[in-house]
Amino acid sequence: MERKELVKLAIDAREKAYVPYSKFKVGAAIEMEDGTVFTGCNIEN
Repeated sequence: MERKELVKLAIDAREKAYVPYSKFKVGAAIEMEDGTVFTGCNIEN
């Protein structure tokens, strides 16, 4: 997967963040050696 695609997935994941206190959204995407991609975001309380 191209880096641009991973960045897009991280940006999409960031929109799912729940940050009522800090208002600081974080998203991440990582591709494993077998091609599996995991995404995540921060969740407060």
